[in-house]
Amino acid sequence: MNTFFTFGLTMATSMAAMTVSAQLVRVEVDYIDNQGQVPGETYRIYAVMENEGDILDAIYGEASAPLQISSTAPFFQHLNGGPLSADIQRYDTTQDPTLLYDSWVTIGSEDNYMNAVSGFIMDFESFNAGGELVTSDGAWFVTPDKRQAAAPPSKRILLMQLTSKGEITGLINLHGRTKAVTDSDGNVVGGQEVIQSEGLRFVCKAPKRK
Repeated sequence: MNTFFTFGLTMATSMAAMTVSAQLVRVEVDYIDNQGQVPGETYRIYAVMENEGDILDAIYGEASAPLQISSTAPFFQHLNGGPLSADIQRYDTTQDPTLLYDSWVTIGSEDNYMNAVSGFIMDFESFNAGGELVTSDGAWFVTPDKRQAAAPPSKRILLMQLTSKGEITGLINLHGRTKAVTDSDGNVVGGQEVIQSEGLRFVCKAPKRK
């Protein structure tokens, strides 16, 4: 059993029943118009949950389900940015708009404000230099009690922002749990079932210019 799976299993058993009965609906890719302020095209990738309030707490790779995010050209990485959205200082984006299009990964938050996302045995060195992001034994995560882990009314949770001149492809695995069901006294009476979706793929291609 690899390190991340042990971590994920421990977290899941402490937070939820170990029954997989809910899955993500899909992964969606949004094109972001960066107005040519940085080289390449910018995209945001979202996980679409089944219900508002469902929790996403980790994006991971393990031996049986590796994670890989790559492009046919380097990712744009701002000198004042970083591999995680928590590295993006909100104030700095008001001084340098190009920082808004840095490439990073996250769970639910786009900058450092109230952002608890962190890496677990993740090597971000290549990605932070413009290369691919791969792991077979690591994750980026937040604890399930963080507000950024819960699906908003749109049911979409932000996973990453990527900017590149190339075609971007991704293979990711997601872990979470369904929204807790409570009675009139606030006692948990249902829900909190594990969500685990592996082998989710996405492709980012710029729209055709008119």
